[in-house]
Amino acid sequence: MKPITSFLFLLPLTVFLSLLPHLLAVDQTNSTNLIAKACENSSHKEFCVASLESSPDSQNADLPGLAFIALKLASSNATDTATHISKVLGAGNLEPLFEQALTDCSEHYLDAIEQIDDSLAALTAKAYKDVESWVDVALSDAQACEEGFKGQDGDALALTRRNRVFRQLCNNALVINKLLA
Repeated sequence: MKPITSFLFLLPLTVFLSLLPHLLAVDQTNSTNLIAKACENSSHKEFCVASLESSPDSQNADLPGLAFIALKLASSNATDTATHISKVLGAGNLEPLFEQALTDCSEHYLDAIEQIDDSLAALTAKAYKDVESWVDVALSDAQACEEGFKGQDGDALALTRRNRVFRQLCNNALVINKLLA
């Protein structure tokens, strides 16, 4: 290859490489703007943005992708909470009232996991009203769990915090789903 020909061949590559950081910055700005817009009507905007941005997949996601990420985060949280409850129950030496509340809570979270899984399937089918219905049921499960611990402290407070995070994750999914519907 002659020197001038090789230079002309490398010129487009050089131009592309010099523009790449700017192209990536625009893409990241667009994803950040989409996340901010998706979380705009959330009652916990900062939490909504932070939770969605915690997923690497959010950087290239469209609105349905963000809804999927929000539901996956809620599902993961519900699964972690169900596991935590099982560990506490397995440790034994619990007061009967607390043990019953945990047993009920375990059942509620297993149901909530199913509801979120159904929501994911509904989202894939673009059945946005069904997504809303299933997520509402999952929220009811978390609320029922919470009501079993009224007036208790100690380990119940840790579960109260877990319930609050789960409800916020579900609310994020509902806010995004509403934009899709």
